[in-house]
Amino acid sequence: MAVFLIIFLAAGAIILSIHVALAAGIASAMRAERRRTARRAARPAAGTVLPVAEIVVAVRDEAARLPALLESLRAQTVDCLFLLVDDRSTDDTARHLDDFCAAIGPRARVIHNHDEPIGLTGKQAALDLAFAEARGDILLFTDGDCRVPPTWVEELVEHFDDPDVGVVLARIELPEGTSFLSRFQAFEQPLINQYNFGAVGLGMPMGCFGNNMAVRAAAIREFGGFRSLGYAVTEDALLLEALNRQGGWQVRVCTAARAAAVTAGKMSWKEYVNQHVRWNTGALFATDLLSRFFFWFVVLFYLVGSIVVIPLGVLDWRVPVISLNAFLSIGVLAFVGGAYEGKMRTRYYLRLLPHLFFFGFFYSFVTVRALFKRPFEWKGTPIRP
Repeated sequence: MAVFLIIFLAAGAIILSIHVALAAGIASAMRAERRRTARRAARPAAGTVLPVAEIVVAVRDEAARLPALLESLRAQTVDCLFLLVDDRSTDDTARHLDDFCAAIGPRARVIHNHDEPIGLTGKQAALDLAFAEARGDILLFTDGDCRVPPTWVEELVEHFDDPDVGVVLARIELPEGTSFLSRFQAFEQPLINQYNFGAVGLGMPMGCFGNNMAVRAAAIREFGGFRSLGYAVTEDALLLEALNRQGGWQVRVCTAARAAAVTAGKMSWKEYVNQHVRWNTGALFATDLLSRFFFWFVVLFYLVGSIVVIPLGVLDWRVPVISLNAFLSIGVLAFVGGAYEGKMRTRYYLRLLPHLFFFGFFYSFVTVRALFKRPFEWKGTPIRP
């Protein structure tokens, strides 16, 4: 037992150090955001020439949520292009997209895809169609169940002032409802994004949410799209890996509220578990070795392991005490998350501890399901890893 405790304690110290470093990376990104905002405020408004931005959205059967997204896209403060892909929808998605393009005019186009994907997921194949038709210098991605602020395009494009920057990742937020599921999602998904932001701040990008990111079009053209990368259930992380690890493009983080997308939460725990099993399957079996090692060591070995060994407390009281380090480590990132501009800090911090403990058990559960390759559903299609 003594040897086990020493190893357990040493692993905990390493995990805590990693989380402190990630928190420092996020703090660095926040400072950079403040400096950027100050420079923009001091810069004359006239004479600024921005690259051509094009919003790319690939959707399937999102008719119920599309009007909110399209309204937010129409409200952008700068002119941009729109490239929308209707991927084999069976509802009114196509009509909504066509009506939007008719109202916008020649700046907006729709690709109606009726072909089943071969060798790729439906989302990958739909995005490849968009890559082939894109005309913008900077491509901005979001999803059909999201809404973006009017300053979204303006804010993200500003981050490409360095020609070496190929990808910019931005915040996601979820609306809080009255149920625990709704409140927990509003806490948990931005927390997961903290790991992505912190890794970027340390210069080691390892994942992202594709519903709020921007990519330099020239960077995508270098590798030819998803057809050259292969099948992945987390296409956004695969794209990030290709651009950064293989292409050498730099990745930046935008922490500004002016670019934060609001995404809809899942309506049931079954849907929520299904979503996370898909995400964690992609992380556990990622092609990027650094991302895979980080997930296996930090999440599977340590977080899940810390919870599994708690019953050993009947043999030695120090085991459950040391296990608390897993929650302390995650709490470091969660605490920093409350510092973002636009956060309702008092409410956020009052709910921090209960959400934090539930997160540890929930995330362990979905990670174990992913480890054993439990099937999940994606866009109505059952998938067995």
